[in-house]
Amino acid sequence: MNITRGKIAKAQRVVIYGVEGIGKSTLASKFPNPLFIDIEGSTGNMDVARLDKPTSFSMLVNEVNFVKANKEVCDTLIIDTADWMEKLIIEQICQAHNKTDITQFGYGDGFVKLETEIFTFQYASIKHDPDDVLPLVD
Repeated sequence: MNITRGKIAKAQRVVIYGVEGIGKSTLASKFPNPLFIDIEGSTGNMDVARLDKPTSFSMLVNEVNFVKANKEVCDTLIIDTADWMEKLIIEQICQAHNKTDITQFGYGDGFVKLETEIFTFQYASIKHDPDDVLPLVD
């Protein structure tokens, strides 16, 4: 039988939650070799590496996939912010179903679709081992 002691390095998924302007992005910028996907546009005055602001959820997924395929570009991927990511997902769902609002689906159905997309993204797209992923939430 083998006994192991000490830390075992593995990817961390960290959510930083706080009100607007409290310093979530600043804190995230202190993580190892960070790269921002700045959906919200809040890092303009920060000296950080960032990808182009995604204009659609598909573009965001493509950016995450780029980082996954090119792990040397960063040690920490930061999605700034999760609530703005949710807006991109809602836009995609509505466009795919010819709706103008998430509430136009049957009772709660739009939000079930949203939850499914978020779950799929979090547990499939954000596998970025052995590095960190930080979604920031307002």
